[in-house]
Amino acid sequence: MSELLVPPLEYLPRDAEHPESGWQPLPASRIDLHCHSTFSNEHSRWPPGFVYHPLIEPQELYYLAKARGMTFVTITDHDTIDGCLALLDRRGDLPDFIVGEEVSAAFPQDGTAVHVNVYDHNEVQHREIQRLRGNIYELVDYLRRVDKLFVLNHMTWTARHRVLSAWQIEALLDLFDVLEGLNGTRSYSHNVFAWQVARERNKVLVGGSDSHTRRVGTTYTITSGSTRAEVLANIRAGRAAPAGAFGTAEQMREDVWLVLQKDIERRLAEATRCWERWACHVARRLGKLVCPAVCFAYELRQTTLVRDLGRTFAALGASAGAAG
Repeated sequence: MSELLVPPLEYLPRDAEHPESGWQPLPASRIDLHCHSTFSNEHSRWPPGFVYHPLIEPQELYYLAKARGMTFVTITDHDTIDGCLALLDRRGDLPDFIVGEEVSAAFPQDGTAVHVNVYDHNEVQHREIQRLRGNIYELVDYLRRVDKLFVLNHMTWTARHRVLSAWQIEALLDLFDVLEGLNGTRSYSHNVFAWQVARERNKVLVGGSDSHTRRVGTTYTITSGSTRAEVLANIRAGRAAPAGAFGTAEQMREDVWLVLQKDIERRLAEATRCWERWACHVARRLGKLVCPAVCFAYELRQTTLVRDLGRTFAALGASAGAAG
């Protein structure tokens, strides 16, 4: 896993014979395929009652993505398309907007949940997706039948905050043709594992910021197409590449603290008793001290697990080669 990730070159010489003439952007369409609005909620066991609630409204997300050069925009909130619908209700039909959703899909064998982005579906299909998400095999079968682009996000991560086992990743590689190869919040070890496994298995790689704050449009996918249908078709056909900023442990720590701080401020504003306000002030001070250490420990543990998984896959590959 030592090979560096290599994103595409996004600028080309204006004159190939005279590079000194300056550079121009690569003619392509760009879309951040993984970002969240205030309509997305993630519940956590610790701290009790804490909801990981993104900071940016759908309309602000749309404008910020466009300002950062995105040709097309999507919103992939957790198990809901309400943020997408709110934007469309306010702005009307947007030719450069694609409805998206991050679906929590589970392995029926043990309930392990992974996250799958689905695009360009309607309310009826959303309800069917939610009905089927308890069984990832049935969900993928349905998405293939309705002919939708669907992407496996941050493939080493699960809702249980651990990496997947080898058999689960093998199953996912059979189910998914498109993988998130560059997640702008996850760090190097997560991204490089997905990147290299995808190359070995001839999978399509895409990128997204996974923004819960204001990072939308900093990590994205380069493809081609002037319409929603063309963009989605080209990604599915493999005419796409991840680009933009790599995730870092520092970015994750900053994002977690920004979201946590916002939640504390909301609780403080709603507090009606002295002890509630006191608890919010204590939580803010304690969180500022503890949050960096907790995030660091989490990142260290995840990196170790991903590297162990990488060695396991390398050994499996070597065994398969010897057997062949």
